[in-house]
Amino acid sequence: MDALLPIGEFAELSGLSAKRLRTYAAAGLLVPAAVDPDSGYRFYAPGQLREARTIDALRRADVPLAEIHGLLRDPSTRALDDWVQKVELDRDERHEALQRARQLLEIGAVTSTTPGQEPRRERSMKFTAATRTDVGRVREQNQDRAACLDRLLAVADGMGGHPGGDIAASLAIAVVEAAFSGRSLDELQAAARAANAAVFERARADEHLDGMGTTLSAVGLTDDGRLAVVNVGDSRAYLVRDGSLQRLTTDHTLVSELVRQGELSEEDAANHPQRSVLTRAVGVGPTVEVDAALHETRRGDRVVLCSDGLTNEIPEQLILSAMQSEQDVNAWADALLDRALAAGGRDNVTVTVAELSS
Repeated sequence: MDALLPIGEFAELSGLSAKRLRTYAAAGLLVPAAVDPDSGYRFYAPGQLREARTIDALRRADVPLAEIHGLLRDPSTRALDDWVQKVELDRDERHEALQRARQLLEIGAVTSTTPGQEPRRERSMKFTAATRTDVGRVREQNQDRAACLDRLLAVADGMGGHPGGDIAASLAIAVVEAAFSGRSLDELQAAARAANAAVFERARADEHLDGMGTTLSAVGLTDDGRLAVVNVGDSRAYLVRDGSLQRLTTDHTLVSELVRQGELSEEDAANHPQRSVLTRAVGVGPTVEVDAALHETRRGDRVVLCSDGLTNEIPEQLILSAMQSEQDVNAWADALLDRALAAGGRDNVTVTVAELSS
């Protein structure tokens, strides 16, 4: 072990914080060369310095963790050229999103028809909604946040183990609430990008918040009566209709990527020790890829948004059974929270449920 570098010295030589090194180790990207079995102290080989700097450069360019795995196995400058083009496009989109957020924050609650735009159509549907959140039975702090409005639902789960997770989640929810007025899916997607920029800039302004981030799942009703859905991370959105539960979002986790690639089964994924390692999160980089989709709606549709504190504890069948009762939104929210806590409550639990009504 004499030839190895302790984590403090390796952090200084690589220019990375010990916290970033632990994050990359948790993602399976940069595993320590040795770990002291008594103290748990980590040691790295000098030959890992180049790899550490490469990983950090790629993460700062917002390359997903799963793709970094591939690049390290099969280095390709062509793949990097593709990412340069993507970063330039994301930069332009981020600028547009920030300009949009600035305009919305300046006008506040005042709404008007811009010259040259058609007046908005009358909105025929809205959410009747309720939300519940609990710190759970293990954690000491609740880093989940939620929005529960008549045309917008959102859940954000601050990254556990990182400083400022609650700040990141609160800021993301606040920006999305301010930026989404119901116009379109593009507007909700831009709101999520603006939230990413806001969290990232907040962390840059305070070294104590370095590395903070959050998941974000949001569902909004658009002017034409459809359901706009955006997602980053592993907080989920579901639609309940005709006795079935449809997942509207895709988890952005290392384990989910392995399942989609056929390298891991769903059964093994459920108990994998790295099942909560995110490949995307709001605020950890200057830009983020935001999943977005548009869905047709019916009166009586029921919607569930939740943090992974619910889905890690109970199966989807139990979510469906709770949402199929003839009770109201408050009873559905209570039932889901109670079931998660009864199953262990090992994480913060947040659920937002709604029914579409006139």
